[in-house]
Amino acid sequence: MDFAGKSCLADSVIIPLFKELIPDGIEYGKMLLAEFEPDSIWYEASLTVAAQALRNSVKTDYHAFRHIPSEVSGAVARFGLNVTKLQADGFLTIIDSYTVQTGLGIAEKPKDADAFKTQSVRLSDWSIGTAQTIKKGTPELERKRLHIDDDTSILLQYNDEKVFIDHWRTRVLPEARSRELAFLHSAVVGVHSDAFYRQFESSADGIIEFKRQEKARQIKYLVRVKAMHGRRYDPQWHQLTLGENFEVTLEK
Repeated sequence: MDFAGKSCLADSVIIPLFKELIPDGIEYGKMLLAEFEPDSIWYEASLTVAAQALRNSVKTDYHAFRHIPSEVSGAVARFGLNVTKLQADGFLTIIDSYTVQTGLGIAEKPKDADAFKTQSVRLSDWSIGTAQTIKKGTPELERKRLHIDDDTSILLQYNDEKVFIDHWRTRVLPEARSRELAFLHSAVVGVHSDAFYRQFESSADGIIEFKRQEKARQIKYLVRVKAMHGRRYDPQWHQLTLGENFEVTLEK
């Protein structure tokens, strides 16, 4: 297998789904961007990554923008994990930025630095909350976590592209360094401006692509690492398989 880049032994999150693609894992304090086609299986892959991380005792945040939080907890339970215990022990946090968009009901607030993200999807509000979090410091339980977004680009329905990019540059990246978070953000392709995608990509430490391919009446779901800074990676397309319990695996 051909790999690009250099080996890095920094403290990282090793995810089985990405082990063949990024053998050194996702480094804490770094940000990866998943770009996905709407008909890909990114959502199922994101839940698989969360479940695999939790199985390996990695503290994990799943940020729901597009899906009802109960769908997330149901999927994690379907993978054979005890959601109630994981949440009580602080290993799993489901951040609900979906409910506030509907205006129906009240989102459950996580008891951590991300609570403000359940009350608003305006980045002007998030900017204040993130700055306060960085200034006051972070408890050990809220450090070194894997943070997964189901669709970060939903925020562009409530904020313009310049505000989004400025927020990521001045707030999200400093937060990743300060809390030593391994971010896995995501954006649906083909919806926003080319300038937005290029600027979002430039802020990322790595880019992963998910797509669906139909050829000769056969449908394939594919993934590849488009770019990765300072770490070994496999840039080739690989096929993904969706199992009976909707867990995603990488075909070798």
